[in-house]
Amino acid sequence: MSLRASGLFTRLLWLLAGTVVLVLLTGLFALRLTGSGTTSSYTARVLAMQVAAADVLVAEGRSGSALAALGVAHRPLPPPGRDPALPVVRRVLDQLRGELPGRDVRIAGLRRPVLWISARAPASGWLGIPFVDLRVPLVRGTVLTIAFATLLVLLIAAIYARSLTSPLRRLAEAAPAVVAGTPPPALPASAARELVELNAALGLAAADVRRHARERDVMLAAISHDLRTPLARLRLGLELSAGAPDAALRDGMVADIEAIDALSAQFIAYVRDGSEEASASVDLAALLRDLAALNETAGHRWQVEAPAQALLQGKPLALRRAIDNLMRNAMRHGEPPFHAVLAEIHGEWRCSIRDAGPGVPETQLPRLGEAFMRGNEARSDAIGSGLGLASTRRIAAQHGGRLVLRNLPLGGFEATLALPAQPPQA
Repeated sequence: MSLRASGLFTRLLWLLAGTVVLVLLTGLFALRLTGSGTTSSYTARVLAMQVAAADVLVAEGRSGSALAALGVAHRPLPPPGRDPALPVVRRVLDQLRGELPGRDVRIAGLRRPVLWISARAPASGWLGIPFVDLRVPLVRGTVLTIAFATLLVLLIAAIYARSLTSPLRRLAEAAPAVVAGTPPPALPASAARELVELNAALGLAAADVRRHARERDVMLAAISHDLRTPLARLRLGLELSAGAPDAALRDGMVADIEAIDALSAQFIAYVRDGSEEASASVDLAALLRDLAALNETAGHRWQVEAPAQALLQGKPLALRRAIDNLMRNAMRHGEPPFHAVLAEIHGEWRCSIRDAGPGVPETQLPRLGEAFMRGNEARSDAIGSGLGLASTRRIAAQHGGRLVLRNLPLGGFEATLALPAQPPQA
């Protein structure tokens, strides 16, 4: 079975099986290391040398402090012996009996085992050599070997497990973009079959989102465009028959045509969000003053507070449309005086549009700015679409910024377009 075609369940089984096999091999290696013939032979020779030194001291009559300095005890009779449990200890005793023919060798004690060997004739008694000092290095070596091997097994298992979870992490990080219609990232060639199938399904879902979004945009643009043509003809007809209808009726019809035309313009502006517009250097201060001057010609007085220059890298037409949406929203739904304030705060250019109108109910503020969501009737006319703020929010997101909407403490409403104060590209 190739790694590319294997499933996630199969890979987990291989991981568990491989871990168990590596642990077993590690244990066998440690046992072989501690129980090898080389280790037992070396230990037996060291004990034999220690016994030979003790024999010399006993033969010379220095069996007291000299033996104690050597770490050897001399007793007339040894304690009861026992059969050793470890195979390596049994091999040491057998090899020591071969090194010391004709002498009795036994081991006694559990927590502190002592090796007892009969003294060489003509001396009498037994020589006791602590066996723990020779056993501890073996145990320590075994523990270190097992610990090192365990760490190695865990490292290998972690690397293999990471190869399984890494594609999942990449898909999780890309999930918000996939929901918006962005294709999912390519997975490595070694990804599990289920993850490849999931990635393909996400790719199809993202393609469907993009297709539906294009169809929606085309539909909105077509409806808006098709509406403006008969509206233009109606307007022309009204102008040509200026004296025929009742003046009040004619003015009402003109107002309705203008309102529907404004709605169509908002639909078109929402669809053409500026995502394909090229970025360039934009002076927000000059843009704000220009829009305020244009709106003042329509009979609205604007007070502008802005620095001499406020440069950033952005999409000029989209930013102009975003600020104009906020200003028109204030003039349509708010009350004078109107203020436009531009300032750099905490690394952001904040363009605040304020009016002295009744504001918006606090319960509706969190949803204000969603497509087709309007505030209360005090700030809405009968045919407002709610797309102006939604379009501005989309433009702010495209520039890495945000749209903040709030009621002012002393009355009125404030819409703030906050954009990163990034210098324009050279």
